[in-house]
Amino acid sequence: MSELVKLVAAWEEYTSKHTTATAVEFCMDFLAKEQHNQLFGGITPPDLDTLFAKLIGRLGAMQTAYSKMALQELPGFELEWFYFLNTIYHLKEVNKSQVIQYNFTEQTTGIDTLNKLKKLGYITERTDPGDKRAKLVSLTKAGEKILAKAYPLLYKPTLLMYDAIDPKDKQVVVNILKNTEVEQQEIFTSGKNKSIDELLIAALGEQKLTRLKAEQQQRVNTYARTSHRK
Repeated sequence: MSELVKLVAAWEEYTSKHTTATAVEFCMDFLAKEQHNQLFGGITPPDLDTLFAKLIGRLGAMQTAYSKMALQELPGFELEWFYFLNTIYHLKEVNKSQVIQYNFTEQTTGIDTLNKLKKLGYITERTDPGDKRAKLVSLTKAGEKILAKAYPLLYKPTLLMYDAIDPKDKQVVVNILKNTEVEQQEIFTSGKNKSIDELLIAALGEQKLTRLKAEQQQRVNTYARTSHRK
């Protein structure tokens, strides 16, 4: 199929569903679909939210993989340790639970990580004077030293992945996502004892959530039928 025939066929299909569509609306829809089909080896999710989440998730996974490669220059040092030490460095003396929540870690896993860091001499702890049941942690000189070694190593994956992107485009993405990061941190911290459905209802409302679930199921069904025909 020639490119012109492909374009005309796409126009006919689009206008059959959108009878009042303009050329601009069609072009935006066409380009979006074409660009989406180039992602993930053509394995593209059936809706924009999932596509958006998959793209961010895969980039995050790549960053993690590259970061572990970079940390091979610090034998035995784990990426999770960096996140915890970095959090403590920026928050100064901080409650253990706050460090764990900030890094979206299960309580047991987080406590194990903090205990390892203490055993290695990277952090120290003391009883919180305001709450005798809680512990406050802070970096030791050894913790500051190992963190200083990790920073330049973990900048390498950032350069590899994002240096080529125009700074203006980076700022646009930061502006778009920064409020989401803050909001979701608050939701996660305050809703740690709730189910994902309870969090969704609180954020969207039952009526909207029911409608979105129905729309999602319809997209999944269509996607499954289309994939099966291929």
